[in-house]
Amino acid sequence: MLSYAVIGVLSAASLYPILYVISMSLVNEQEWIQRNGFIFFPYRPTLLAYERLFSGSVFTDALKVSVMRTIVGTAFTLTMTAVAAYVVSRKHLVGRKVFLFLVLVTVLFNSGMIPAYLVMKDLHLLDTFWALIVPALIDSWSLLVLKQFFEGIPKEVEESAEIDGAGDWTLMSKVILPMSKPALAAIGLFVAVAHWNSWFDAFLYINNPDWMPLQLVMRNMFANANIGSNFNPTSVLNPAQRVSTESLKMAVAVIGTVPILLVYPFLQKHFTKGMYLGAVKG
Repeated sequence: MLSYAVIGVLSAASLYPILYVISMSLVNEQEWIQRNGFIFFPYRPTLLAYERLFSGSVFTDALKVSVMRTIVGTAFTLTMTAVAAYVVSRKHLVGRKVFLFLVLVTVLFNSGMIPAYLVMKDLHLLDTFWALIVPALIDSWSLLVLKQFFEGIPKEVEESAEIDGAGDWTLMSKVILPMSKPALAAIGLFVAVAHWNSWFDAFLYINNPDWMPLQLVMRNMFANANIGSNFNPTSVLNPAQRVSTESLKMAVAVIGTVPILLVYPFLQKHFTKGMYLGAVKG
């Protein structure tokens, strides 16, 4: 019974901030003022904050950029990382240990902001969508996990495919990758979450509002104390038809959190299995 009580308390403590953020996003300025800005259950729920957000092109464009970045970035990173992991999993590869050492170095150390910025500048990627994609094309940590997973696949399977005439490309695409779906799903979830939540790289490389992702717009909104005036028409004087700055911020937080939470349940089974097998096999 004690364990159930502890789990119940921890669950309630985890749900509290989520419920608070959602509740705060569902009130108008009038209720926010009347209740001194602390609202756990709104008396008169309203979607006014969400309506005002989606009425502006800046927010909708940022949401589109984040969705596109997550989809394209995850697909490219999974493809490039899987190909690189397959290559280093081949034990007959000349210079394999040197390559693995170079990969391990990038896990432990990074180049720093200024060299990374100069590289992006020289590649003419500043203020482009690809500035959000190219730096993360290959994830070194994921490469090592996939390498371990690939090496754990029975050699008899590979030998059977090779006897049937399969080359490296066919072996990888038709045999290795289909058998590695749990690991790929787990890595894909990590990469998708990283792309969806990332804002600092956009802060460094993007000045064009057309390519700002949702998380950067959210950061700017939280840093701007007068953001509420941008979403309240000057003609609206009735507090019941106005939305407070805090409600707008909470609505942005909900929109920035819910999509990735909805994806996780569909990948949870593969996520757990993939991480376990990738860590202990080989």
